[in-house]
Amino acid sequence: MRHARSIGDVLTFGGRVPATVGGLISATVVASLLGALGRGLGLVDAAALVPGLVWQGQLWRLATWVFFETDPLSLLFGALTLYWFGRDLCFAWGPRRFLATFFGIAAAAATVTCLLAQFAWPSLMGAGWTGSWPVISALIIAWAMIFPERQILFMLALPVSGRALLWLTLGGTLLYAVFGRLLAYVPHLSAQLLMIAYARGWSLRGLWQSLRIKNYERRARRRASHLKVVKKDPPRWMN
Repeated sequence: MRHARSIGDVLTFGGRVPATVGGLISATVVASLLGALGRGLGLVDAAALVPGLVWQGQLWRLATWVFFETDPLSLLFGALTLYWFGRDLCFAWGPRRFLATFFGIAAAAATVTCLLAQFAWPSLMGAGWTGSWPVISALIIAWAMIFPERQILFMLALPVSGRALLWLTLGGTLLYAVFGRLLAYVPHLSAQLLMIAYARGWSLRGLWQSLRIKNYERRARRRASHLKVVKKDPPRWMN
């Protein structure tokens, strides 16, 4: 019993965050440290998102790439950001939905990146990405959309509302992409746009149902296009 309680205390950071959030932070820290300490083992290379290798069948890369940070500052601020925003999102969504959204956005953004590499942007095939910041930035956008009036200190100095934080996050990513390399921020932008669509209630199922309804209506109009309105002569007593 004491052992179970100690594990719970570690995952919740003494009761400050849900165990789901603490587990993600702990997994990212441990994986990043193992990747840094075991560089010769190629652990990070085996987990990175590389579209060319995903198309060869290495599908685990769609999920494992978010757990490996290669920069200590990115690891530190990523863990802190997940600590700050993950708690509110976990309470708003519930632990299961939060965890499903985290991995769902990670896999969906990776899939979009791979599709772009295959069908529109061949230079993405050999590129590689690691780190949780694409998903974390999407979670920030989700928090901003759920709590548009709540204020936080942006960069620990400037008070901004959730609504402003959304545009700062998306605009800041675009700014980095313009002044840096757009290729490096494809997963970030994909994750953020997917989160906006998800938070607004858009889904593949809803899109598929809308397409089915429109297709049915189009077929019904096509079948009815050859029909003509039959005009009946008025009764004789009216003449």
